[in-house]
Amino acid sequence: MVDKRLWTGIAKLVGGGHNSTALVGTAEQVADALLDYYDLGVRNFLIRGFDPLNDAREYGKALLPIAREKAAQRAIQERAS
Repeated sequence: MVDKRLWTGIAKLVGGGHNSTALVGTAEQVADALLDYYDLGVRNFLIRGFDPLNDAREYGKALLPIAREKAAQRAIQERAS
């Protein structure tokens, strides 16, 4: 899978070696990327940012509702086909 949202350059910036990556883009773009991983069988995601409390709030306001809605729409489409 080629992931247009995966950015590995953050590893160099934070000195994380090969264990630091980021999904970058709008909340909708990142939600689409998460669902692509879900389609591949990934069921757990570690989501964090540089400002943990504020980032968690933003994920709850924007990213997670969009991802849930897209997942629900996808499930409805799969049941219909």
